[in-house]
Amino acid sequence: MRLRRLILGGLLVFTFVFAAYAFEHMFPPQPYGIADDWRVFYAASTVVQHGGNPYDPATIHAAEQAAERYQHVQPSLDDFTDLPVVALLLRAVTWLPFWPSYAVFTLLGAAVAAGVLWIWMREAGWTTRAVWLLGGMASWPVLLGVFSGQFDFLLLSGTVGSLLLMRRDRPVAAGLCMAAVLLKPHLLWPLPLLLFNGWLVDPRRAWRFAAATVAVLGAGTLAGFLFVPQSAGFLGHVLGFGSRVGSDQPDLSGLPGMVLHLPGGAAAAVAVAALGIVAVVALAVRAGRTARRRVLDPDQRALITLAGLAVWLALTPYAHPNDDVLLFPLVVLLLGQNAREISGRALAYGVVAAAGVAAAFIASALLGYAVVVAGAAGLALEWRQLTPEEVATAGLAGLAILPAIWPFHVLQAPVTPVAVALIALAAILRVRASLGATPASAGQGKGSGRVGGVVVEAAPALAPQAAGRH
Repeated sequence: MRLRRLILGGLLVFTFVFAAYAFEHMFPPQPYGIADDWRVFYAASTVVQHGGNPYDPATIHAAEQAAERYQHVQPSLDDFTDLPVVALLLRAVTWLPFWPSYAVFTLLGAAVAAGVLWIWMREAGWTTRAVWLLGGMASWPVLLGVFSGQFDFLLLSGTVGSLLLMRRDRPVAAGLCMAAVLLKPHLLWPLPLLLFNGWLVDPRRAWRFAAATVAVLGAGTLAGFLFVPQSAGFLGHVLGFGSRVGSDQPDLSGLPGMVLHLPGGAAAAVAVAALGIVAVVALAVRAGRTARRRVLDPDQRALITLAGLAVWLALTPYAHPNDDVLLFPLVVLLLGQNAREISGRALAYGVVAAAGVAAAFIASALLGYAVVVAGAAGLALEWRQLTPEEVATAGLAGLAILPAIWPFHVLQAPVTPVAVALIALAAILRVRASLGATPASAGQGKGSGRVGGVVVEAAPALAPQAAGRH
């Protein structure tokens, strides 16, 4: 217990110190520093308001300079590549001047995300929520999204909000939350698929959710292409951006971003991404079949949904460390109430492993890859002895440390994928144990058991407190 508290305290201090360091270096604003992505979104929304085409490089770059002038520009980082509807939705805040709009967008997003995480932790039985939430909000993945002006708070809120609403038998409202998918469809496409299949235990609820989701996504997509001038160029623009993303934005957090730097890396990255799609679809199908055969409690359904999303974050070809805030609700489930499943030994291993991987990649890319392969081999040899909680604990340590290394520009390849892969692996181990568990009989709502050495909560630590709701 003392070792656990010591290491957790050290990681918390590291998080706060690095946050202070980051804030100090973000001000005063510099080109491609704070609000650099928001500058692109703001310009796109402004262009659409004036009847222009946000996918035309000359038009969007001129609008960006009008919003916030940069002395030296990197046009490859200044393209608008989101769905047309995003530019329409942002009019809710981009009628304000540039810096006030960024401040309002960020503060409102942070308040909503912190609120839904607080509720999620409370319903998971966490009583020491404040310090964990504060540490999470000060972590580099969160701050990177904040400083960039990205949509991660909205993605997180939509994800957690949809899970909470499905539990409360409000599938239409949960479907409305799928509007978050429009912001980053390449990241969140698994979410509605996994939610639908996980809740097939109640077909009426699942199909109402599906209908609302299709309506929201269809209406949003159609509105964007109807009301944004020359939006037909979106697809070609995105494909062109995708072909150069590995060189323009090397700090990727999925495994394809790591293998991309190897010989034949482009083909390997495509193969890994394809494996990710297959894995997500297979998990969704398995969840649907299991739901038809027996009752899945709400914790199991939430776990399956978040595990599938974690698998995709680990295997997607385009995600950044700030997108890994989507792992936070999963970590809450994996670590148990008040993180009681964290062991000091696993935490120590995680810190040493993260430091070792970072040091190896700083020394040379070849050594870094060798260390990662050796670590993966070790996990493969010992996988029968590993518990999801131990793997998740190591992943937590990695997520606290590894994303913070890249800003110093000392790495020859991204290392965040190691932490994301560990959390995804922990989720799969937990799902495997959970789906193999004997279902609770009707009317049973509390208690826990062990399956393969893994604690499996029966009926929902996350169950809503209102009587009669599930």
